[in-house]
Amino acid sequence: MILIQVILILAFAAIFLVALRSRSAHSVNAWKKIAFAVLMVVLVIAVLAPSMVGVVAQAIGVGRGTDLVLYLVSVTFAFYVVNQYLHAQEARNQLHQLARRIAIIEAQERYGMERLTVLASTRTTPAPGTTAEQPETLPPHA
Repeated sequence: MILIQVILILAFAAIFLVALRSRSAHSVNAWKKIAFAVLMVVLVIAVLAPSMVGVVAQAIGVGRGTDLVLYLVSVTFAFYVVNQYLHAQEARNQLHQLARRIAIIEAQERYGMERLTVLASTRTTPAPGTTAEQPETLPPHA
């Protein structure tokens, strides 16, 4: 075994251990962990037997092993980018929901619960024979 193979295998093992032991790894789906483990095993096999990559590439019609590795890295990177985008969208949606809840709570504390419920109840139609009162408007900034 040459030095670069040892370095690469140790790097893959370190990446795998750090990824699985991180605090956020507990919320990752099992299939993503399995796919990551399979990827790490394939990488170690590719480092230990580079000629096997060429044989696999020929078998699936790619041509060269380096092209196959490039395609796999491209697909993996695209998966990572889409996954990060979806996580960012989810976090953004949660942030918006929290901001709305905080705004409602602050409005209730600032203007009082009765005032907010009175405004909501004045939107209904008045009883026959009574005049409709105009709802009190809240100031834009207090």
